[in-house]
Amino acid sequence: MEFEKVLGERQTNALNLLVSDFEENLTKIYPNLTTEKGYRQYLTDLISDSTTDLGRFKFQSDKTNTEFHNSGLWNEIYTKDSVSGLQINGTGKYMQALYTVKDSDSLIKKYWEKREAAGMMQNELVVNGILSLNPDFNDYFHKRLVVLEFSY
Repeated sequence: MEFEKVLGERQTNALNLLVSDFEENLTKIYPNLTTEKGYRQYLTDLISDSTTDLGRFKFQSDKTNTEFHNSGLWNEIYTKDSVSGLQINGTGKYMQALYTVKDSDSLIKKYWEKREAAGMMQNELVVNGILSLNPDFNDYFHKRLVVLEFSY
């Protein structure tokens, strides 16, 4: 797959670990929902004014978090400096990999365009934007967009 080739093997494996941890957490917090419905509920709850327990949205195991950083995936997605804080790495392999597949899917294309133009965005904007495009959370890329959006 072109996306994985551009992203890199170790980075792709780290991304797969993140998706696995995310979906394990979904089954813990939404035991009666399918994975697809769990993704939607997670996004809805994440931006809900009535949500008070933000800790339940944390999903990375220590092992996965370590690999996220040690694999270099974090650096391909984000940059951080003392002046502007956390920013999107617009020239990293993640954006390059998304570029290779963006024309295959309207959600990926819109996400890539917004991310390219705006960089980091508020959770509400990202969530409402993704949900407005009728995502398919059985889709390989739709899952990964959401998981990486909330992986720091």
